[in-house]
Amino acid sequence: MNKPRRNGITLLQYILGVNVTQIGTSILTLPSELAKTATTDGWISIVVGWMIATIVSLCIIGVMAKHPGATIYDVLTHYLGKWFGGAWIIILMCSSLFIAMIVFYEVLRLIKLFILPNTSSGLLAIFFMIPTYMVLRSGIRIFARYAEFVFFFTLWLPILLLVPLKDAEFIFMLPVLKEGMLPILHAVAPAVISFIGFEIAFILYPYLKNKQAAARGIVIANTITLLVYLQITLSCFLYFSPDEITNLLWPTLTLVKPIHFPFFERFEILFLSFYMFIFSTSFLPSIFIVTENINQFFGKQNWQLPICILLSLILAASFVYIPTHSQLEVMSKWWNWDAYIVFCVFPVLFFLYATLHTRWKQRKTV
Repeated sequence: MNKPRRNGITLLQYILGVNVTQIGTSILTLPSELAKTATTDGWISIVVGWMIATIVSLCIIGVMAKHPGATIYDVLTHYLGKWFGGAWIIILMCSSLFIAMIVFYEVLRLIKLFILPNTSSGLLAIFFMIPTYMVLRSGIRIFARYAEFVFFFTLWLPILLLVPLKDAEFIFMLPVLKEGMLPILHAVAPAVISFIGFEIAFILYPYLKNKQAAARGIVIANTITLLVYLQITLSCFLYFSPDEITNLLWPTLTLVKPIHFPFFERFEILFLSFYMFIFSTSFLPSIFIVTENINQFFGKQNWQLPICILLSLILAASFVYIPTHSQLEVMSKWWNWDAYIVFCVFPVLFFLYATLHTRWKQRKTV
């Protein structure tokens, strides 16, 4: 299905759309998660995770490039058939919806804890859903513009984390490979999960005007994410001791606390308030994956009904059930295993299958 020209997005919007989708809740917890497994060598795991994420991303582009202008629904049903391809679309939608719910509940919890402790979760959810609906109903082109805005609007947040490094202790990083390579390899799993978001390329690719630059663009997007994660992780490793950081739930927020101004003391509140924009760009793409594929199932374009129903159900859930921190951790662990299969393993296997299928068809016609 060819997308109208007016819905096209630029290469920069495509790059930043992938990047802001990747940088979500993991930016607050990743340094601690890596330190628990690989101590201060965890930054090496991020580099390995970037390599794996880039390979998977290029497999996604490789599959989509075989059918320029086609959607992921078209591609899957072409190679796997209507029923098996449709089944994988449903699995993809369910996984995306699951992460959207996790991000949504994480946003509510952080706002309640740090910013508006006396405001009901339902009211906060309503305020969160209003701008979300406005972006979703406007389509991919507006989301791409919003992603571009969020990137430049929040660019100062990682840079701000360099301020506490006047008290950095470089001895914390030594010696390199202190525990050997095995802990680093074990820490690759959470590092790869932190790059999840590249799957939005399935949705963005058909809208990209310059499709020849898609592979280069997604490598650039992954590299920007890598630089952000390295900068934040190394800042935490240099500021906190190896034992201290493993006991911190949100080391990134703790790193902001020493920053004070004469007119403003609790700077982490301001930091987190701006960070809500980044949270929204993790939530929106997951919903887009669901609604775009529902439209494909029913042969609709710009159908508002799935958006209204989906957001209404998520909003209703916030009035009925708010998970605790431990419950959110369990949900995240479940989704992690699901993400490895759906977003990492499957794109690689599907690329190999599509390549072999294409070559077999070519030989058969010769």
